[in-house]
Amino acid sequence: MGGYGSGLYYRWGAKQTVEDGLTLDLNKLIRDRSIKSGIRWQGTLIWTSTRTGEKVASIGYEANLIKPENAYIRLHYNHNNKPQDYKVRLTTTQPHYGGLRWWFICPVSDQRVGKLYSPPGQPLFASHKAFNLVYQSQREHKFQRLLNRAYKLRERIDRKAAVYCEAPIPKKPKGMHSKTYESLRAEIFRLEREALAAMSFSF
Repeated sequence: MGGYGSGLYYRWGAKQTVEDGLTLDLNKLIRDRSIKSGIRWQGTLIWTSTRTGEKVASIGYEANLIKPENAYIRLHYNHNNKPQDYKVRLTTTQPHYGGLRWWFICPVSDQRVGKLYSPPGQPLFASHKAFNLVYQSQREHKFQRLLNRAYKLRERIDRKAAVYCEAPIPKKPKGMHSKTYESLRAEIFRLEREALAAMSFSF
């Protein structure tokens, strides 16, 4: 496999989720102009809590995207009071519509990926496969997925009145077409009926 952290790959077996830790999204970094093609750049990346808005983590970085064949992003930060300082190689592909698409090369597995993750307890950023991560939705029971879909439909009708099943479906809001409302209502009934059936087989 090669790269920084080689030898740890097979020991990372905990089924944590990608949502548990920090995420580096290369496309988002480019959209936010945190890194720029064709130049060297440096700065600080900050993660904040979506619930409180408070800062939960930050890392320093230096990016060199002058030449695609030698491009990299260097990450430096402290993890459990231990300094981490390493480079993640970057590469490109050429989409049919033109231009360049940038990718990380996972420092553990050498795979080309668009996102890197650092789950709780792990000092590095690497691909979700390197850490054996799953997505939160994969850990939900079928009935939970069905209820969540039904809840989102209830929110479309009335966000303030949205509750899970066994409660009356909100009345048609002003401005919503009757056909749309009846379609949503029928789908909510179907999803919640299937959720209750799935629930009975889960316990």
